Amino acid sequence: MRKIRWKNLTLLPFALCVAFLMLLGKLCGLTYKQISVVFNLWLQGALLVLSALMPLAVSAIRICGGFSFLRLLSVVFFVIYAMAYIWAFLRMLLHYHLPVDRAFDCCVHDLQVLAGKWHTSYQVVNLLIFVIAFLLLFSLNICLGYFAYLNL
Repeated sequence: MRKIRWKNLTLLPFALCVAFLMLLGKLCGLTYKQISVVFNLWLQGALLVLSALMPLAVSAIRICGGFSFLRLLSVVFFVIYAMAYIWAFLRMLLHYHLPVDRAFDCCVHDLQVLAGKWHTSYQVVNLLIFVIAFLLLFSLNICLGYFAYLNL
C-alpha cells in the first residue's frame, strides 16, 4: 500500500488556484504570468493594506466621539500597525518590480528557495503564503476593526 504524503494533498488545491487564475486571466485578457502578478502580489497586497487601515479608521472615528487615553493609545497602535503593512507592501512592490515577467520569475524563484529551506514543495509554500497567510491576515484585520468598533 502506498503511503499518502501531505505534500501530495496540496496538488489539487494548487491546481484549482492555477485554474482560477487562468480563467480570471482569460476574462481580463491577461496571460497567466500577468494575472498571477496582478492578483497575488498587487491585489492581495493592496487588500491587506486597506484592511489594515480599517482598524485605524474605526479608532480615529471613535476618538471623535469622545476622547480617552485608551482611544488615543489605540489610534497610535493602529497607525504603527497600518504603517507596517504599508512598508511591507512597498518593499514587496520594489522587490517584484516591473516588467511583469521579471516579477513573476523572481516570485517563483523566491518561493522555490523558501520551499528548499522549509523542506517542502513549491506548491505548499505558494498555498501557505498566497492563500492561508493572506486569509489569516485579512481576517485578523477585519477582526481588529470590529473589536476596535466594539471596545472603544
